[in-house]
Amino acid sequence: MTLSTSVHWLRRAQVEKFAIGAFNANSLEQMQAIVLAAQEERAPVIIQVSHNAAVYMGAGNRLAGLRLVTAMGKTVADMVDVPVVLHLDHGGEMDLIQAVGLGFTSVMFDGSNLPFDENIRTTRRLCEIAHEAGVAFEAELGEVPRAGVSGEEEGELTDPGQVAEFASRTAVDALAVAVGSVHALRQKEIALDFALLDAIHAAVDVPLVLHGSSGVLDESVTEGIRRGLCKVNVATQLNGVFTRAVREYLAAHPDAVDPRKYLELGRASMIGQVRERIRLFGAAGKAAA
Repeated sequence: MTLSTSVHWLRRAQVEKFAIGAFNANSLEQMQAIVLAAQEERAPVIIQVSHNAAVYMGAGNRLAGLRLVTAMGKTVADMVDVPVVLHLDHGGEMDLIQAVGLGFTSVMFDGSNLPFDENIRTTRRLCEIAHEAGVAFEAELGEVPRAGVSGEEEGELTDPGQVAEFASRTAVDALAVAVGSVHALRQKEIALDFALLDAIHAAVDVPLVLHGSSGVLDESVTEGIRRGLCKVNVATQLNGVFTRAVREYLAAHPDAVDPRKYLELGRASMIGQVRERIRLFGAAGKAAA
């Protein structure tokens, strides 16, 4: 299927109280796993690629990586008949503009490190560029911290008093909010701040996004979806199952030299994990309805 935009699905998720799974990919095998899992579950799905993943896939050349990701995204989307969105995750200004021009169908600008008014101005300008090309746009208000990174251990929770102004002045299609989650956690140990999420949801009609879900307790994720989260990002949890499958194969076959043998197992393991997340988010079967 041709790459889709996320706007329709985010709005539908908002009404029907499910969330679209947005899964980060760092390789072709991971991109394949995402769409094949969505096909099995008959669900819309979002392939996410970060700046660092694009640099990696371009062997150090960011623009080459974005071009390669676009080509791979279009190709793997054609492998299935469910909606597939290709999304730039946490893009800078240059990343975002180039991704829009190359054919990404959704982009995210993270201006959480900017002062409020500057974040609005920059987000609005970039959002207009994306919308002119028919590309969905996500922004972040507040800052989701990253585990184990000096200077990033503590983020700033989203201020519910700012969300309405931010949304109206930027015209974003989705808003990533900081309600207690943390990027790159390997264990599920966090409960979301539901009082804060409720206050944000009451203040704005824009579909809300949860970053850093790998460290959030499953029951907290599902309750968050019931309270208005429409897109849930997953990265570390997927990398974990992929890597474990590869590690186990190599431990059992120390003389192995064919990478297809272990990458295939990594892909299969990730397919299972993505399918499980899609079901948890309530998105299974939505592409068939």
